[in-house]
Amino acid sequence: MDIQEWEQLHTDAFYDVKRALPYLEGMFVAYNSNIDAIKHLTKEDLSRFIGFFNEAEIQARVETYPREVKEPLDFMARLLISMREGKAAEIPTYTSDTHVWLKEHLGFDYARMGGQAGIISNLLTQIGLKKVVAYIPWLSEEQADYFVDSDNLLHPKVEDGKVVLKPPRQAFKPGLESKVNWIFEYSKELEITCGGNKFKVPRDNRLIISSRPKWIRLDMDREIYEHLDSLFPIDGAMLSGYQMIKERYEDGTTYKDYVSHSVNAIEKLKALNPELRIHVELTSIQNRVIRKAILTEIVAKNVHSLGLDTVEVANALNVLGHEELSYSVIRKEETGITSLYQGAVQLLKDLSLERVHVHCLGFYICVLSKDHPLTLKEHRDALLFSSTLASTKALKGKIENLEDVAAGLEVPVSSKGIEDLENFKVYCVGKKLCTPEDFEHGYLYGPDHDAVLVPTKVVDKPTVTVGIGDTISAGAFAAMLAKMKQTQVEE
Repeated sequence: MDIQEWEQLHTDAFYDVKRALPYLEGMFVAYNSNIDAIKHLTKEDLSRFIGFFNEAEIQARVETYPREVKEPLDFMARLLISMREGKAAEIPTYTSDTHVWLKEHLGFDYARMGGQAGIISNLLTQIGLKKVVAYIPWLSEEQADYFVDSDNLLHPKVEDGKVVLKPPRQAFKPGLESKVNWIFEYSKELEITCGGNKFKVPRDNRLIISSRPKWIRLDMDREIYEHLDSLFPIDGAMLSGYQMIKERYEDGTTYKDYVSHSVNAIEKLKALNPELRIHVELTSIQNRVIRKAILTEIVAKNVHSLGLDTVEVANALNVLGHEELSYSVIRKEETGITSLYQGAVQLLKDLSLERVHVHCLGFYICVLSKDHPLTLKEHRDALLFSSTLASTKALKGKIENLEDVAAGLEVPVSSKGIEDLENFKVYCVGKKLCTPEDFEHGYLYGPDHDAVLVPTKVVDKPTVTVGIGDTISAGAFAAMLAKMKQTQVEE
């Protein structure tokens, strides 16, 4: 299909899903939210910033590829790496020293809701779901103010031994500190000179310095766990934030305790509603032990759906023992899309999932088990709906209601995305995964899986980049559930 045909499919899918969304009873979203301090870096900012350090020391630190920010020099090194490669990255810091230093030396442009669960909760609320139940273990009064003030967004709170659902601004825990992440956004073509090296940033992207205070625990209050039935009716759950689990804590507990608690919560949700679909949204996880535990102990056989980007696919494959395929994905050569597809199929098999949704710039791949619900067209509509949501978010910086999303329909479908998919067509037809006609519609039929491939809308100069992946995954997952409910009701 040509661009105009894909444009029309986007429009048709948007209005079709819009009609289906009222069929959903609700969504549960946990665990992570924070306040994002946003700074869009200019050439002047960078020159001034580099000036705070010895350039030879910066280059030496770049070579060590720091996995966490222990001091400002670690941050500077990872920023240059991210800008040089044009790749998004999220790096943890376990001390408040970096936060204080950044406030004093650079400052931020503005602050907004951050964290996958926080972003997803607000989005689902604003596109009109009947009920969104958010759960943030460290909900502070300041953090609560960043949630949408709407009757359809609720948070569990323990009152007089009972669990009640209230708006976040009435459900916070008094006295809690706020978790603040720093987001450094940079633009394509920005020129960087440091330590005798000079390069241009290849694409718009960002570096996140993720605050992991010692008091953070990715867990669920015992009273809320005991009364999870109070969250219902809900049709799905979107879980994220597992990257904040640490190997060992000061009180002697380890990651195994929090992995076990997470699995228990998932099992209880499924017991309360066997039809419930559960999605985990992955993100960058530096610690290999934690990354593997999340995939093999929380995700595998416990949830239905996984959302991730290209880098996260490579990281997941690597820790699961598929090093060669992982390397092929990350290289992004001519066969990159083939490796990405093969990687998604491998994750579907290894983790016993129903659905793996990979979002890339210009196209999405969704690999499905043979017993997946819905038709491939309905899955395709869910992806195209999410593409329109994401383009609106990138264009306007925010989504306040579904009427706003019509603006995203005016964003053009990526010609590069269509070209990437066309290059993949030879492989798919040659492997008898589809006929040329099937591929035109974005459909693949593997021996033990199906898949949907779509080109997506891409904003040339996005207003924001943070939260786009979360918007894509949440939009597609909610759309899929809405179509499932619509089908059940209409039958």
